[in-house]
Amino acid sequence: MTKRTALILPGLIALAIAPSARAATPPPDLAALEQQMAALKISTLRFDLQEDVEIPALGALLGKHGGSPLVFVVAGEGVASTAPEELEATAGLGGLPQSRLRVVGGEAYEYRPSAARFDGHRPWVSRPAKTGEAAPLGSGGPLAGTAPGPQGTFGGLVEELNGALSITESGPATVDDQRVIEFDAALNPAQLLERLSARAKGRLGGGSNPLEGLGEAVKPSGKHRSEPEISKLELEVFIAPNGLPVRTRVTVQLQKTTVIFRVDTLATGIPVEVTAPPAAKVIGEAALVRLERRRVARLLVRARRCRGKRNEGSCLTKTLRG
Repeated sequence: MTKRTALILPGLIALAIAPSARAATPPPDLAALEQQMAALKISTLRFDLQEDVEIPALGALLGKHGGSPLVFVVAGEGVASTAPEELEATAGLGGLPQSRLRVVGGEAYEYRPSAARFDGHRPWVSRPAKTGEAAPLGSGGPLAGTAPGPQGTFGGLVEELNGALSITESGPATVDDQRVIEFDAALNPAQLLERLSARAKGRLGGGSNPLEGLGEAVKPSGKHRSEPEISKLELEVFIAPNGLPVRTRVTVQLQKTTVIFRVDTLATGIPVEVTAPPAAKVIGEAALVRLERRRVARLLVRARRCRGKRNEGSCLTKTLRG
C-alpha cells in the first residue's frame, strides 16, 4: 500500500467547504437536530472509514461499450482524541491493515515496511504532525472542517449543512445498530475547488487531505472554459436523536470517476491512549530520503558497470535486486 493510503486516514475528515450564498432551507427535523448537534462537545471517539473509487472499465475509457467498472475499496478503523491531539488508525485495500498511522506528542508516525530495507529494519517513519491531523476525527465527518466550530465539536458540520444548495430528509434508518434520520444534501462544486485551491497555495491550515490534488485534476482545459468538471458533490448525514452524526458520506463525481468517502462514529467518550513506536524502530523522514537517494546513486554506479558485459541483462537484474 502506498503512502497515499496513510494520508487517507486523517484526510477523510479534513475537507471543508464554505457555505453557499444560495443555501436551501433545512427540513424541520434537521433544524431541531442541528441544535442538539451544535451543543455536543466530544473529545474522544472510535471510528471506521471507507473510500470507494469507481473507475470505468478499460473499454469505456477507450470509448467502447462493455465491461463492468473497476472498484477499489480502502477500509480502515481507529481511535482519536482532540485533547490531547492523538490518533491511531489502520487502513488498506479490502480492509487489510497495510497502512498504519499514529499521531502523538506532536509527531506523526507512518508504518512503511519498505523503509526497513534502507536502514536497520526501522519501518516507522516520523515527521512533525500537521495542524489538525488528529483533531478533525472528532469533527464528525468528511465535511466537518479541521477544527470545531464555535458552537461545539460539530459546529463545522452544521455550517456545511446550512450552506447546502439543496437538502432533503430521506427518513429514518438504522446505522451501526443506532436509529438515525438520513439527510441528503447537494453541495456547490465550485466552492470545493476554491477551498482546495486555497489549501494548495498555503492560505489555509489543516491536516492532510486526499482531495488536495483534485484541484489540479479538474482545472479547465481550455482558455474559455470556466465550469469545473466535478459533475456531482453530495453529502449524506445520518443523525441520531441526540444530535450525533453517526455516519457521514461524501460522493464526488469527477468526469467518469466516482469517489465515495464514508466515516462512521462508532463510540464516543472512550479511553484513548496512543503510544509512539519504539525509538529503535523509527527513522525520521528527512533521514530516510537521504538514505534512499544514496541507495539510488549506488545502484546507478553499479548499473553502469554492467554495460558492455556479456551478461549485461542478468547483471542489471542482480544489481536492481540488491
